[in-house]
Amino acid sequence: MFIRNTVRAAVFAALWVLIAQGTVYAKQVVCVMSAHDDPAEVKRVRNVADFYGATTALLVVTESTADQQRINEAVANPDTFAVALTPGALRFVNKGQLFKATLRKSQQNVPLLVAGINEKSDPESLQRWSNGSVIGCHRAKTPGKASYKVGRIEGITGQLSGAELPVETSTINYLEVAGRNEPILSSETDGTLQPVFVRVQSGYQEIFFSSAETEMPAYPPSNPFRESWVFGNLAAEFVFLKYSGGQFVWHSPNHYANLTIDDAWLREPYGNVQYHKLLEEMQKHNFHTTIAFIPWNFDRSDPVIASLLRSNPDRFSICVHGNNHDHKEFDTYDKKSESAQIANVAQSLARMEKFHQLTNIPYDPVMVFPHSIAPEATLAGLKKYNFVATANSQNVPIGAEAPDDLEFDLRPATLHFANFPSLRRYSAEGSIPQSQLAIDAFLGNPMLFYVHQGFFASGINAFDETADRVNSLVPDTKWQSLGAIAEHLYLEKERSDGNYDIRAYSGDLRLENLSAKDRIAFVEKDEDFRIPFLVFVDGKPYAYERLGNHMLLRVSIPRKAAVHMTLRYAGGVDITKVDVSKSSFRVWMLRNLSDFRDDVISRTALGRAFIEEYTNNEGSWNRGAAALVVITLIAAITWRRRWGQKREQKSQVAHVVQSIH
Repeated sequence: MFIRNTVRAAVFAALWVLIAQGTVYAKQVVCVMSAHDDPAEVKRVRNVADFYGATTALLVVTESTADQQRINEAVANPDTFAVALTPGALRFVNKGQLFKATLRKSQQNVPLLVAGINEKSDPESLQRWSNGSVIGCHRAKTPGKASYKVGRIEGITGQLSGAELPVETSTINYLEVAGRNEPILSSETDGTLQPVFVRVQSGYQEIFFSSAETEMPAYPPSNPFRESWVFGNLAAEFVFLKYSGGQFVWHSPNHYANLTIDDAWLREPYGNVQYHKLLEEMQKHNFHTTIAFIPWNFDRSDPVIASLLRSNPDRFSICVHGNNHDHKEFDTYDKKSESAQIANVAQSLARMEKFHQLTNIPYDPVMVFPHSIAPEATLAGLKKYNFVATANSQNVPIGAEAPDDLEFDLRPATLHFANFPSLRRYSAEGSIPQSQLAIDAFLGNPMLFYVHQGFFASGINAFDETADRVNSLVPDTKWQSLGAIAEHLYLEKERSDGNYDIRAYSGDLRLENLSAKDRIAFVEKDEDFRIPFLVFVDGKPYAYERLGNHMLLRVSIPRKAAVHMTLRYAGGVDITKVDVSKSSFRVWMLRNLSDFRDDVISRTALGRAFIEEYTNNEGSWNRGAAALVVITLIAAITWRRRWGQKREQKSQVAHVVQSIH
């Protein structure tokens, strides 16, 4: 028995070694600094490298020849795709030897970045390494809010070209340059644009020079556009490492976008939404609209509009919007218990199944919570019922704290809460900074927009301008349903052997292999394993392994083909036995009043102004309405009493008169 257990343990340990070797593969960035340098700039490079899924090798250099040899060996490593040096390290590193170490068989050198240049950096070293192109660095105060202007450098700036990136700093370190080197990033100082990030070509060797900046400021997760500020302060590192790493760092396989209209149901018109005319706009301006459908409306669809959606699945889709939408039905647990919320989740699915049976329209198991996102345990409830994602204006559940990392700040999807994909979306009813869309396009983030029917009061073409902006940034943007986007909610990076790693955000993935040869995908997904699940690939059970809080598997994908990987969770009740009836008079009244608001009141400018005022000051209006009801009741009771007293007096007078006669 002991021998058998020992052998089993050895096999088990060997298996984990193989798994670890199969999944922890990563390219590397070599960071070189002197012992006297401020490590802040190296830290910035390392943070961005981690965001891109690369490791970093930090080397401290002195005048020792042994240090130079270690640097040469690290840079010559085939897995090294970029080298970052601090200005203080330049005088210790042998330029010729380093250039030789960066040379690859393809006659393309590994790009170099000199990061953290400031007014104290040695001008002689800068001039020597840049062949006289970078003369020195100067410091200047910014006129109010600072920003970077992105140049248009083919193959480098991409979707950021021409954008202005906000920067949170009171001073700017800018480079003094000679020659005709077009800046990648510039900052406006004293009315003129000054370079802060440039590229210099020295034979086959590309060297990038970046000035020093302050530490990245912290922005609260409630700021929907924090992405612009966080990215702006690290723009040079992001641009450099994406350019250097290419297919070997985390990137999205495609660019995706979606427009969602909340609350609407299938009737023509619904408020200011006219489905036939909206279809014409989608076809002309190339976008897709998802209807965030309230399950309570499952049996109210107009057959004509249902037919329109059925016939145009490339332009229309349906997802789940709460259950009854009776204000905050997914609130804190002291106001709406966890069990009540999970019951709403189950009933929402049961009603959507009825909707599907009645209309033959498919729906995506993506939850858009009414008003605000639910607590984290409710997200785990969505997982039990095999929802694939939730999309809201905030991706942090009620009562939870946002993680403090770059990935959360710069990716719209997070698995930090119950390991369930929570996505951030933007309201197109307000102004969206151009820089926000440019950054999303540059990072390959899905762009998710939402509106309500009142958005189209100015015309059914109200979203055309936003769609055109997205399509101009990425002409091949795939406008698809939220469910289809969830199926492609993953990042990939290529390995040196041609296979690739997959970082999965969703439990429902369609993995594509567009190359001309068969490839192996090494898939990793964060999982806490609290809810049992099975994995299926193309409908067949598939084995996976667990490593800590990660699910791991490897799957072969034939060339020019795709596989469908799904995780099926257990724990929810049988939704076929869930009651879908509409037994609440309160909900019935609320839904009909909401329809009256959207179909009648919102059709006029005065009505829309009232709705906006009510939405912005709902608490005050509700208190005012409650006070008005109380006053009305008091007045009615008072009037009734007085009317009763007067009637009694008249009756008494009549009785006296009758007695006299």
